[in-house]
Formats: sequence, C-alpha cells, structure tokens
Amino acid sequence: MKHMITLTDNQFDVLYDILQDTVDYLEDDLTSYYDKDGNEIEEKIEDYEAYKIYQQLVNLRGKS
Repeated sequence: MKHMITLTDNQFDVLYDILQDTVDYLEDDLTSYYDKDGNEIEEKIEDYEAYKIYQQLVNLRGKS
C-alpha cells in the first residue's frame, strides 16, 4: 500500500532536517555483534526505515 502526503516547502524542509538528524544519530550509534557461530555482524544504516525515507527525500530535493 502506498500513501501520499502533500507538504509545503517549509514542511518538507523541516521533515528533511529531522530525518537528516535521525540518520546522523543512527549512523553514530551503529554497532556490531556476534551471531551464534561467532561471526561478526555489523548493523547497516540501509536496514533502517528512517534511512530509506531520508533517501527518498534526498532524491526529491535533488529534483526540485
């Protein structure tokens, strides 16, 4: 299911800034852990929905 919202330029800028701060925080907080076999597993920023949304906003900003 897809949802669409309409934002003013100011609302878009605020949302962009919030997600940029969120992604920066997440990137600084990424960790690694070991699975049951002793393999090191690193968290990836690409696994976070906030990052995926932020990337969509980056693409939209580039088109305007």
